This record gives sequence, structure tokens and C-alpha cells, in this order.
Amino acid sequence: MFSISEAELYARHITKPETPLLREVRETTTRELAYDTMLSGPLVGSLLRLLVGISGARNVLEVGTFTGYATLQMALALPDGGIIRTCESNEKYAGIARRFFERYREEGGETEIRILPGLAMDSIRDHVLSASRDPHSGVDDTSHPVRDQKPGAPLDFIFLDADKEQYPEYYELLVPALQPGGVMVIDNAFWGGDVWNKKEKDRKAAAIDRMNRMISGNPEVENVMLTVRDGLHIIRKKP
Repeated sequence: MFSISEAELYARHITKPETPLLREVRETTTRELAYDTMLSGPLVGSLLRLLVGISGARNVLEVGTFTGYATLQMALALPDGGIIRTCESNEKYAGIARRFFERYREEGGETEIRILPGLAMDSIRDHVLSASRDPHSGVDDTSHPVRDQKPGAPLDFIFLDADKEQYPEYYELLVPALQPGGVMVIDNAFWGGDVWNKKEKDRKAAAIDRMNRMISGNPEVENVMLTVRDGLHIIRKKP
């Protein structure tokens, strides 16, 4: 009899293993926070890394850093001169992420990684979507200069994994900033099945369901929802 949990274990076994640094991020998250359910994990992380590489992305936005696992997965796929701007308002999570971003640089990582300050929605407006700001504004988590990218440049790739109640607002804000052909990946699109199982949805499930339907009805994007972990909604802005 087919088992989803067994299939996921098999998939993790067959997928190429994570790097020692990524494994350490995962283990440290479990040890220091006593939970790791918010971590993207090896399968989602490997898929993000593959999609970033396939798309040829150079300018990446991540909304919801947590401890930096997905950030580092994507960084490994970016070319020289690539940049990731990532938003995390929880200082405890951001502190763990900074430690591993520094380790990434010490081990020769070339991708520019910036943790943006403050609340994600404000950070996106102030440091990503505003073309009038200094490209070196914000919190710079690397000694390398930003190369070729400006805060107002169209985004090539977006990974959204933040406050679920704000998912519709994030989607409406970010799709116009995505360049034609650009990709957005949204985590927790199933929300444990609550988006379809419950007639009376809580606010998070209702917001995710609303966003999913907004995407499905938007003629400007192509979309597919994958049954990977808690559901990944992948969209591509039509050229």
C-alpha cells in the first residue's frame, strides 16, 4: 500500500544529500529552538535550489528567513554577482541565520546575502521595491559590494514563507515586482489540509485559501501546486 510518509523518506534518500553546513543549520535549529517544523527541510530546500538554478535567477527575495536553511540552499545555485534579500523580524531566528551566513562566506560563498531590518512588509517596500534608495541601504550581512543589482530591479525569484494571514497581501505586492518569466514559490499552501478540510477555516487557512484562488484566477501567471510536504504553490509570471 502506498504511503506518503514512506515516499517522502525514499525521496529524501534518493535526493542528493545536503552539504555539511546545511545539515548543521538544521541540527542547530532543532537543538537551540527545540523545534524545526518551520524549517524548509532537505526536500523543499533542494527543490528551491534546483528551481533557482533552472530559472537563471540573479535577484532573489525571500520573505521569512527563519534560521537561513532555505536561504543558503538558494545561495548555492546563484551565479557570481547574485544577491538574496531576506526578511526576518524575529531577532533570535535572525541571529542563528547570521552565524551561518558568516560561515558560508568563510567557506568561500560568493552570493550576497542581506537580512533586511524590521517588519517584512515594510522592508520589502523600503529596501526592495523602491528604486530611489541607495543600493547599499539596509542591513548588509556581507562585506562584498552589491554587484549589478539595485533594490528596484525586477525580481527573478521569490520564496514566500512568512505570516500566513498576510499571504494575499504579499502576493498582490510582489507579483508586479516579478519580472516576466520570474518564479515565485509559496510554502504551506495546504496548511495541514485546513484549506480544504474545514468548513469554518481559521484566519490563516482562510488567507492561504484566498491566495491560492487568487493565483489560480490570475491570467498573468502560470501555476502548479505540488504535494511536497505542506504544499508548495509555484507560479511563473508569463513573459
